[in-house]
This record gives sequence, structure tokens and C-alpha cells, in this order.
Amino acid sequence: MARNYTFLKLAEEALLSAPGPLTSNELWEFAVQLGLDKKLGSQGLTPWDSLNARVIVDSRDNPASSFIRHAGRPAKFSLKDPASTRISVAALNADLGKVEESDTEEIESQTLAPEIATLERIAKYPYRERELHTFLSWFAKFGLGAVLTKTIFHESSSKKNWTEWLHPDLVGFWFPFKDYNPELLALSGNGLSIARFYSFEMKREITFGNLRESFFQAVSNSSWAHEGYLVAPNIDESVRGELTRLSGSFGIGVIELVLEDPEKSEVLCPAKRKLEIDWEGANKLAKENPDFRQFLTSARIDIANCKLHDTEYDSAPLLEDLKTIWTTWKPVDKASLTAYSQPIWPGSRIQSGRQSARQSGRQIASNLAGQPHPIWPL
Repeated sequence: MARNYTFLKLAEEALLSAPGPLTSNELWEFAVQLGLDKKLGSQGLTPWDSLNARVIVDSRDNPASSFIRHAGRPAKFSLKDPASTRISVAALNADLGKVEESDTEEIESQTLAPEIATLERIAKYPYRERELHTFLSWFAKFGLGAVLTKTIFHESSSKKNWTEWLHPDLVGFWFPFKDYNPELLALSGNGLSIARFYSFEMKREITFGNLRESFFQAVSNSSWAHEGYLVAPNIDESVRGELTRLSGSFGIGVIELVLEDPEKSEVLCPAKRKLEIDWEGANKLAKENPDFRQFLTSARIDIANCKLHDTEYDSAPLLEDLKTIWTTWKPVDKASLTAYSQPIWPGSRIQSGRQSARQSGRQIASNLAGQPHPIWPL
């Protein structure tokens, strides 16, 4: 499909999504799962052998190689600098006309005159992923059964090792504070044998175009938790069968949020619960992100005292608040798209008008999350 998309680029892009180091055969199979093999111009009869040879030679002879070769037979490979690799892969995909939604959103936030395709998508879904967190917090508490959530702010992580494939959008915590007898809880020791931890990857939509990247991003950044979920409010009917198949293979659950009627939100595919958390994966995330460290501290204190301090977690809103937020997200007609060609910054004269119509609902979301809410470019 593309002369510039090589086996080395395929290996780099696949490892960005991988939960850990992979052998060359595992790397090829994983790349096929992601659909990356279709981007190669030519594969040959044994593409896994071609991939193996190229990665081995590059990691051995190229001082600027992207790969780390781990000792063992067969050898496994990982990335030296995932953040830099992600930038180079995004640039190549942009040249190939394959800019993914996560990359285009970053470009949009820095562009003073977004393209019309971007504006049409904004008109379709006039909210950011992070603005959906309050809807998930409500569902986690009342739909999953008293699960407490906490937003993880990627931007607060170490910039040197920052990667969206490490960070979930939200994490969650469950402990039977009210359901179990205090004496029984005391017998559980540190409480970890009873507690459950959750990880959530949020998307505005799941379509054929972003299905695999979204799913394997959830696989990658949810591997540490007892249960991991991919969450979205707009899941295309055409991908539900494939989501079910992937969920059964990899254990990641799928939650569909119904924004206009939150009580109809549901678990489309249940997550496969692990017996223990992945301590190495959790430690890696804790090293990088202060929000996650604070979440672990709050959970540890609550478990030790058998007492919930719910102010340390994201607030679960009332249904009335969610409906207020939803009513402020009116779809924008295409005739008004030209009015959206300039971003809105705090204090701008352009801020009045279309921004004020939504500000009340966003302020509710801000108050519930306990965080200041920026005025996003819509």
C-alpha cells in the first residue's frame, strides 16, 4: 500500500500498542491483529522471517535503532523511546493519509484554522473525551456496583516517557466498605485479597476506522488492573461483532454510554477479571503519573481504615446533572461551521455566544470532577 511503510515501521507501530516486549513471531501476529500488515507494500512468503531479520540487524548494527533487544531465546524486542517513536510513526501516517483521531485531535488543538472535516466531526460530537468522564463515573458507581473512579491527567506525567499507550483515561477502585462485616474485613489483612482495581479507556466513538487502535490501546494501558474496559457513547453497529470477538480473546470489556439517557448505559462485553493486579505494570504507571500515585495512596488509606473518603475520587453526579450537561451539547448544523474556524480562548471576545450556551453544563461537569475546566476550542 505504501512504499515508505517498511517492516521496521510496522514493528515500531505494533510495539507502541504492545503490553510488553514481544518475539518477532509474536510481533508479526500482533501487527496482523492491528491490521498493520495491510499497510506494507510487499510481504513475501514468510513475512515474519523478514520482520525478524530486519529488527535483529537494526537493533544490532544501528546506533540510532528504535529497538531494544532483550536477552533470551527467542529474543524479545521493545522500544527505546516510545514517545519519540510515536511522533515519527504519526508523521509517517500523516504522509500516508492515515492520521488517526488521537493524532488529529492534538493537531486541531494547535491549529488556528481547522479543516472542514475536523469541524464536521466537532459538529457531530460537540464534546471532548474528558467531558464524558462524569457519565462514566455515574455508571461505574451505579452500573458496575459502587466502583469509585479517578481521572488520570496524562499531561501531568513525565514528558520524557509520556505515552498515551501507558495511561488509562480513568482508573477505578472497589472495596466492600458497607457490605462486609468489619471483623471479616479485618481478617483480610491489607485488604488486597478483596479489593478490585479497574482501568478505563474512553473514546467519543468506536467505528470501523478506529476500532483496532482503540481496542489495543485499552489492552495496553489496562494490563495492570483486575478489569479493563473500552468505553464510548457512540459504538457503530457494524463493529459490535468484532468487539465481542476481541473482548473474548483479550479479556477487555466494552461499555456503551447512552448520554441522552444514562440509565440505559450498559456493559456490552464483560471484562475477564484477573486474580491479581500486574504489579510491574502498576509500578510503571505510578512512576510516571502523580494522579495515579495519589489514587493508590487514597485507596490504601481507605482499605487500611475500612472507611471511604469519597472526596478523594471523582464525584458521581446526579442524573439531573447529567441531563443538564447533555442538553447543553446541542448538535451544530453544518451551515454554522464557519463560525467554528477560530479557537476560543479565555477572555476572547469570540467566547460569548456559542460558548455561553454550553458553559453551564460544563461548569457542572467541572464541579463534579473537582477540577478547573478549561474553555476548550470547540
